[in-house]
Amino acid sequence: MNSLEKKVDEIKVLGAYGSKFKNCGTSSFYLNEKNVIDAGNLVVQLEEKSANIQNIWITHSHLDHISDIAYIVDNYYSYIKKTINIYALAETIQAIKEHFFNDIIWPDFSKIKLLNGSGMCINYIEIELNKKYLLSDTESITPFKTNHTVVSCGYIYKKEETAILITADTYLENNIIAMLNNDISIKSAIIECSFPSNMLSLAKKSKHLTPKLLSEMLKNLKRDDLQIYINHMKPLYLEEITKELAYYCAKWEPKILKDGEIIKF
Repeated sequence: MNSLEKKVDEIKVLGAYGSKFKNCGTSSFYLNEKNVIDAGNLVVQLEEKSANIQNIWITHSHLDHISDIAYIVDNYYSYIKKTINIYALAETIQAIKEHFFNDIIWPDFSKIKLLNGSGMCINYIEIELNKKYLLSDTESITPFKTNHTVVSCGYIYKKEETAILITADTYLENNIIAMLNNDISIKSAIIECSFPSNMLSLAKKSKHLTPKLLSEMLKNLKRDDLQIYINHMKPLYLEEITKELAYYCAKWEPKILKDGEIIKF
C-alpha cells in the first residue's frame, strides 16, 4: 500500500432497524467471519455463512437483538463445527437462559451437543464493562454502559489504530459523548434513534432516543471529525424520523443506515 494512502477498516450492517418489517431486519453487525455484535438479522443476511460465526457479542436481552441465535443453530445444526460463544453481561445471560433458551420457549442449546464437532452448540461467557477483549492481533472489542430499560451495553470495535462506537439501545447517556470526545481513535459512531420526537413520552419510558433528544445529547460533542450513523429506527416512523434528523441534527450530518450497508471507518 502506498504510504500516502489511508488504511480503511469496515463493518457490515446486517440489521439496521428497531423492529422487523418487510425488508427491515433488527440489530446486528458483522465485524468479521467469526464475530458479530447482536443477532437480530444474521440468517437472512449471512445464510450458510452463519454457521462460521464463533462469537456473538450481545448488547442486551431484548428479542430484536438475540432472536437469530435460535435460528442459526436450528438451520445450520449439521454445519456448525465449533461451539458458538455468547458474550454478554451477567444479567443478560441470566435473562436469555431463563426466558429464551429454557426448553419452553426454545431448546436450551447449551445442553445440546454439536453433531459434527466437540462440545455443546452454544456457550455463555460473561463480560465486564470497560474491559478490552482481543479478537485477533489487530482487533479488539470493549463493552461500555448504556442507559436502557434492562442492563445493557454498547461496544467499541477497534481494528489496528481506528475504532467505531456502537451504542445499541440507549436513552440520554453522558458517558457516550465523553468517550467520543476523549478517544480520537473512534472515527465513527452508530447511535440509535427509535421514535419521532412527538413520541417523547414513549421514548422516555422505553429508554430510546428521538431526533430532538439525540440533538440534546450531541450538543456536548466537541469533535467535528466524527461520522455519525443512525440505526434502530422503527420502520413505520422512518420517513418522519428522517425529516426530523435533517432538522434537529443537521449540524452533525448523520447518515441513516440500512440493512446490508458497509461502514468504513
